[in-house]
Amino acid sequence: MPCPQPSEMPVPDEGVDRVNVHVCQRMKAKRILRDMSQERLAKALGISYQQLQRYESGKSRLPCSMLYDAALALDVPVTYFFEGILADRATSAEPRLDKVALLAVRNIQSLPDGDVRHSLLSLIADLARAPRAGKRS
Repeated sequence: MPCPQPSEMPVPDEGVDRVNVHVCQRMKAKRILRDMSQERLAKALGISYQQLQRYESGKSRLPCSMLYDAALALDVPVTYFFEGILADRATSAEPRLDKVALLAVRNIQSLPDGDVRHSLLSLIADLARAPRAGKRS
């Protein structure tokens, strides 16, 4: 199968590199789930935490060699960062990270008792279905 010609390739919106955004969002999510500070990951990558913030926000492009170093620091295969990328490219809106949800997942994972986890999941599901105060139907 021949490679698509440049004129056939999708053009990113306003210079946004969707692959870079996806990869960096996955890196940030894994960092949060691992309870790793930006400072700690930045130190492992040999950069400032401000530079890491630029990568995680998608404002700067992450170099390939740094992606490899991030995989080592976060203890994931490099392919982890690309999981789900085809699904993301099929949608026009970029998914946004919800730090609160990631922190909740991290804390739920630390619970030792499966019954407590399931009870908490049921509670969250009930809260999500409950009508919100002040919201009109």
